[in-house]
Amino acid sequence: MTAKYVFEHVTPGKIKFVLIGLAPYSFRYENANDFAACTRHLQYMLALDAPAQNDHDRLLQALISDGVKNFVATMNPEQADLNFDGEKNFFNRELSAAALVDWEAELKNLTKKLFPESVEKNFRVLKDYIQLCVDNGAKPVGVIFPFASAMHDNYDKKILTMFRLMIRQLEETTEFSCVDLFDLELGDNCFYNMSHLNIRGASFASVPLSLQLFDKKLLRLENFLGMNYGYFDMLSNLMPKDDYNALMADVFKLSVEKLRGKKKIRIGFVTDFSAMWCGDKLYNYFARDKRFETTVFLCLKRPKRTIKTVIDDFNHGVEQFKSRGINVVGISDMTAEVPPQDVIFYLRPYMDNLPNAFQLQDITVTTLVAYIPYSFQVAHDVVEYHHSIFYLPWKIFFSSLLNLKLIDRICKFGVPRGLYSGYPRLDVFFDDKDKLKFKWKTARRKSKKIIWAPHWSIEGTIGIHFATFQWNYKFMYEFAKAHPEISWVVKPHPDLLFSAVESGVFPSTAAFEEYLQAWDDLPNAQVYTGAYYNAIFATSDGMIHDSGSFIGEYQYAHKPMIYLTRDIRQYNEIAEKILSVSYLVDGQDLNGIAALMQKIFIDGKDPKRAEREKFFNEHLNYRKHNGMSASEFIYRNVRDELEG
Repeated sequence: MTAKYVFEHVTPGKIKFVLIGLAPYSFRYENANDFAACTRHLQYMLALDAPAQNDHDRLLQALISDGVKNFVATMNPEQADLNFDGEKNFFNRELSAAALVDWEAELKNLTKKLFPESVEKNFRVLKDYIQLCVDNGAKPVGVIFPFASAMHDNYDKKILTMFRLMIRQLEETTEFSCVDLFDLELGDNCFYNMSHLNIRGASFASVPLSLQLFDKKLLRLENFLGMNYGYFDMLSNLMPKDDYNALMADVFKLSVEKLRGKKKIRIGFVTDFSAMWCGDKLYNYFARDKRFETTVFLCLKRPKRTIKTVIDDFNHGVEQFKSRGINVVGISDMTAEVPPQDVIFYLRPYMDNLPNAFQLQDITVTTLVAYIPYSFQVAHDVVEYHHSIFYLPWKIFFSSLLNLKLIDRICKFGVPRGLYSGYPRLDVFFDDKDKLKFKWKTARRKSKKIIWAPHWSIEGTIGIHFATFQWNYKFMYEFAKAHPEISWVVKPHPDLLFSAVESGVFPSTAAFEEYLQAWDDLPNAQVYTGAYYNAIFATSDGMIHDSGSFIGEYQYAHKPMIYLTRDIRQYNEIAEKILSVSYLVDGQDLNGIAALMQKIFIDGKDPKRAEREKFFNEHLNYRKHNGMSASEFIYRNVRDELEG
């Protein structure tokens, strides 16, 4: 009746297909009211003119199995999960939990268990509904939605088998097809009762539903442009690798075609750490092109955003960008509205740190997402490489061909849209190295200039165990104090403050800051935080550290590097190759550290230099390999595709 009314009041041919919601009990009962509270749901209203069955029959229908009964027995209005608000209200209004638990007592009142006449009648109603759709040029598609596990696992197999046989008969004899999601596994937090999805469940179920509608050629590719990246992330769990990558390629092609018609394309760079900035050169390529409107969004990191040190670092980063003529927007409000961007370059993969406006689940694929990894991937932990940032974006720009090949091999979908561009932050070492200046704090003339860069991973969360700071931080200070012939820059990882306190190395933030201040108070040392550290690299004579990305980045300075190791094998093959041409010493071996620094930094011996240069030219010299800087490569690649 509803469908007939709609068809009569809509332009003929406008409705392309009709979804007919079904459940395995749809044929079995005489009226939708046979199932509690179903009058609100069109999918159960296949028969509209029959009288309701008695209350006892309705009760038995609701309690299909012992599993359902036991579930209800543990639930009351005060204790029920929040997803079951509807059921709680129902119990309070009409039926007590005790009555449900004691339903066996009502068996004697059950008048009939199966209704053959109803099955036949409802089957005929559905056939008439199918024919009504066909007559109006609409494809009829049945949809069997999932049930909560308590009902699904205990569902009457005979009823389910009978229902599916009848559906198959309709598919074979009419223009009807069916999407069967009954066996889709969803958590109980996806349902507001045992048989109805809540909003969360509906969003999950819509993904396989839309995919099957696309396979049936009922949805066009254009329909996917309205979907967000969270949807495609869920889709990735349902599709084979090649099919998924092909679909994403086609969707991005459509998005690009739509952007080509715009007079001005908005380009946004997004990061939560100014220290992870990819470099001014890439920004300037886009900023100088009148076709683009370019903005850097520096976001206050969501965790710990109320800590003064984090706020100060954020404000310092904003000022750094402004001082260099960059159009920067500092975002400290997690709910702040941001003008829609056409292309977003993410510089970090940790979306949970970012404001709501940059959460991928709220951004549709009409906004093209690109990723420039903020560091050389050096950890052997493959979990990192399964992050959605590697298979969702339109483009990913890798620092080295070794990185690209490694992640393409490990990531579950490969990186079919990955490109070897080089690392834009390091372009200055090819073009402007001699122009880079940094004022070192020296106590003696002709001091050796050394960087110490301690990592944050003291206790090794998220599978990373780089830091040796906890064993050598006092020693490094005393060594610097005893060697005025060396000028030091201490470059701590931005998160070291928190891990040093949380792990108990320092009793408080104030104590850690006092330690850094002690370095600053030395006549031959200073502490540097934030972005734009390339000038420090370029003007240094060496580095000692236990960090991750600096393993690769410092190679572009062409200076010797001492790496402080731990007794855990934790590096991928790229890092292992670089470390094989570097100088290694156990981060707990204080005498060994002192001896190696004396040899390499003070005495100036560098026996691995030739090996290091050979490796660099073979694997890291992207300027030589691509014939251009990383910034130019990325700019040209994006510009050329958007211009067509």
